[in-house]
Order: sequence, then structure tokens, then C-alpha cells
Amino acid sequence: MPREFRTPASLQAEKETRAKLCPFLETIGFRNLQDQRKSAGSSESQTIRGIDPFGREVAMRVKLCWRRGREGKVETYSATQLMAKVKSGRWQEGLEEFTKRLHINDVTHVLVVQRDGEGFCAAASIAVDALMPIWLAQRDQSARLIELRAMGRRQKNHAVNGGSPTLWLRDDVAPTVPDILWHHPGVIDLMKLATKPAAQSTNDTLDDLIGFDPELIGRDAAERIQKISSGVKRDPAVRQAVLQRSGFTCENPGCGAKRDYPGFLDVHHILGVEESDRPWTCVALCPNCHREAHAAPDRDKLNVRLLEFSGHFSSTKPIHYQ
Repeated sequence: MPREFRTPASLQAEKETRAKLCPFLETIGFRNLQDQRKSAGSSESQTIRGIDPFGREVAMRVKLCWRRGREGKVETYSATQLMAKVKSGRWQEGLEEFTKRLHINDVTHVLVVQRDGEGFCAAASIAVDALMPIWLAQRDQSARLIELRAMGRRQKNHAVNGGSPTLWLRDDVAPTVPDILWHHPGVIDLMKLATKPAAQSTNDTLDDLIGFDPELIGRDAAERIQKISSGVKRDPAVRQAVLQRSGFTCENPGCGAKRDYPGFLDVHHILGVEESDRPWTCVALCPNCHREAHAAPDRDKLNVRLLEFSGHFSSTKPIHYQ
């Protein structure tokens, strides 16, 4: 929203929020920070440069979230408009121009923060090149939810809600939209750095790895996400027939690996499962040989040999591997 349409209280809150950013970043391991401000007409631009907790030089363009408040008992925040305004309907073009300007000004990340009282409740460091894929994915997911009427009376798309492309950090009504941002590899949840416990001891080996903190990689108690996938229907009788034929031994000539427990062998579809799911176009392979048949540089030669072998179990004319 343009500054001329905002209340004095809103403008004062923005000023206080921007002033709190560098002290907050220093508490989570940023150093050598430079707070650069520039006013352009009715808006203010803030870029913070320095060294992040991983030892990288970063330049972060600051974007503040606006709070939507509540829908009943559910909080629906946080979101930020990335630009002042774009021409009607030119959402993607506007975001492309925005990221191009960031690159020209040597900006590496966008820092999106949501203030809550005297502190922050959400803070994301987003690589500039991640902005477009995240925005497109949030837009498409929001469109799906609208089509399914999964957000009640809400009919505005998250990503094109306002005067410019919008990114969402949180929305309890439609959590799958902000989840796209937090699960993207180009995003760091800075609040997790703020809650990381102090190290109990010094490890000289890890101290030698500048910018590497193993506590920031991976997670405990991994959260479960929903996935939608498709596959090709297979005849389970084919798999059973091939395994029985093999004597539960790898059918790759020269291998012959065998284990005395079920589940060791894979059934490899030599021509591809969509092309042929027949006992004479399948072989039983150990896990190593199965990977060789799909990924090895000489996989075509291997598949020709496997097809020659499996073809002996067909009463029809030979099949050629393409």
C-alpha cells in the first residue's frame, strides 16, 4: 500500500521494524552488517549486506509482511507484496523485471519478515533465483484450492492478491500454499536459527569448516507431506512368474547373486513397463544389476543381453531392444 494512504501508526511500526532487523540478524550469527536505506517516491527500500551464519557474503532486500488478521479463531498471516505495483495482468513479467533489477544491484536474497510485538514470528531468507518458481507454485496451488472450494468463501488467488506478486509465509486456512515456500531448497527459515541451542562443547574439526554447521542440515521428527502420483498398472502374476523362473537368483549373466530372504530381487522391464509387461520381456535382477540396467553408460548393451536371455521363454518370434 502506498505510504500516503497509510496511517501514522503504520508508518511508525514500519520504521521500528526496519530498525530491529540488524540486531535480530546479529543474534542468529550474521556479522559485518551494513543497513542501506533509500527512499524512492512513496516507498522505502532497505538492503542489508554482510556475512551470513554459513560464511557467505549476502545482500538481502528487505520485504515486510502485512497481517490479514483473523478469520474466526484462525490467524491468517503472513504475506508480502514484492513490488509497489505492476501493470494489470503482468504479474509474471513484473516479477521477472523485479528479479532482474535485484541481480543488477548485486542483491542475492530477499529477506521477508513478520513482526509480532517486540520481536519477529517469521523470517525467511529467499535466494533471488527462487522467487519465481516459489511464486508460480503458490499461484498454481492457490488456484487448485479455489477450484476445489477448499478455502470457503475466499476466492482471491494468494499470489495475485493486491497490486503486485505476493509471497505467503503462513496461512492457517490454506497451509499448503506457504508450505511450498518453506520446502523450497532456496529458502532458509531464520527463526530456526534463532531457536538453535548453543553448542555444549568445541569441536576443532568442525570449527575448521568455515560456514558449515551440521545442526542446520536435515531435521529430526520429519513432518509428513501429502503427495499425488501416478503409475503404470502391472500384472502381479508376471512378477511372480519371473521370480519363480529365476530360482530367486539374479538373471544377469555373470552375476548370479542370491539371498535367502524375500524381496531381494527386482523385476526389470527391459522394454519399459509401458511397452511390455510380459515374462519374456522381464528379468529378475539384484539391486546392483537393476541400477546398471537403468543408469550405466553401457546399459543398452546390457539390456540387449538381458532381452536375448528372456526371449528364450517366449514362444513367439524374437523381440529387438531399441
